Amino acid sequence: MSQLPLVASAISSLIKSPVKTYDECISNGTKFDPSQILDLDTFYKKTLTRIEPEDIDPPKKNFCGNNKQIQIFVKPISGDSKSMFVDPSISVFEFKKVINATLGSDIKTMRLIFDCKQLIDEKTLSSYNIQKGSTIHVLSKIVGGNGFFVIRGDLLDPSRDYDFTNLRDDGVFFIRGMELYRRPYGWKRIALNVSKYGNDVAWLGSVGDNNNEWPVSYHGTKRAFAESIASNGYQLSSGRRFMYGRGIYSTPFVNIAEQYAEEFVNNNIRYKVIVQNRINPEGLTKHHRNTYWLAPREDSIRPYGLCIKRV
Repeated sequence: MSQLPLVASAISSLIKSPVKTYDECISNGTKFDPSQILDLDTFYKKTLTRIEPEDIDPPKKNFCGNNKQIQIFVKPISGDSKSMFVDPSISVFEFKKVINATLGSDIKTMRLIFDCKQLIDEKTLSSYNIQKGSTIHVLSKIVGGNGFFVIRGDLLDPSRDYDFTNLRDDGVFFIRGMELYRRPYGWKRIALNVSKYGNDVAWLGSVGDNNNEWPVSYHGTKRAFAESIASNGYQLSSGRRFMYGRGIYSTPFVNIAEQYAEEFVNNNIRYKVIVQNRINPEGLTKHHRNTYWLAPREDSIRPYGLCIKRV
C-alpha cells in the first residue's frame, strides 16, 4: 500500500500548506502547474527553522506593564477593522489561528500584509516590528494554482525506510559521523530521496568513524523550538541566560524534538511528525550540555527522513 497519502498529510502539517498526491490529482481531475510539484529543495526551505539577527535582538519594551499582550488592529478585505490583543512573540501562523477563531477566515487561504510586506508563517509578529496600534491587513489567495503542493513517489526512497515503531533501546550504541546516534525508537522513518546531492553518499553512511560521514539530528517545525532557544536561552543552575545565536537549530535527541513535533490526522488516526537530518560537522556548535546543535548555514544540514508515529 502506498505511503504517499500519509506522507502528504505529514508534509502538509510541516510546511503549513495543503499537499495532494499526484495520483489523487489525476484521479480527481485536479489541474496543477509543474511548479506545484514539491521537490526536496522546497521541502527543505519550508521546514528548516532559521534564526536571523532580528529574531535574537533583545525584545523591545512595551507599555503594558507585566502583560505581554498588545492591542493591534486587523483589517479584513471587507468590513471594519477589528481590535485584538496578542502577544507579539507568537508566530504569524499562530496569529492566523487567532484571526480564524475571531473572523472565521480560512487559514489555508489567508494572507497577512503589514508595511507592504506579506508575513511569513514561521516568523514572529515582533520580528516585523509590529507594535501597539499596528494594523494588519487580511487578504485571501485563490485556492488552486499555487494554493497547494503535489508530491510524487520520487520524493521518497523506500530502500532506506526503517521501522523503529516496535523497537526499544537495549543499550547498544550506534555512531554516525563520530557522534552518538540516538535512534528514533518508537517512530517509523520514511526516507526522503536525497539523490539531488549526487552519487557521493559518504555523508549518509553508517560506518560511524568515517570523517566524511555527517552526524544525525532531529527537529520539529514549531517556531517555538528555535525561538525559545535563541530569544530566551536557558536558565541554568548558575542563574545566567545563554543566547546561542543565529543559524539552524536541531537536536540529537528525538525526545527533545518530539516536544516540537507537528500533529496531523490521516484516515482518522492522529500522528506526530519530525524531520531527521544529517549535519555537516564543520562549523557545528553544541549547546546546553550537547542538547541543542546549531548549524551555521543552510547547506550545513540535510533532511533525509520523516519520522512518524501514532499519538
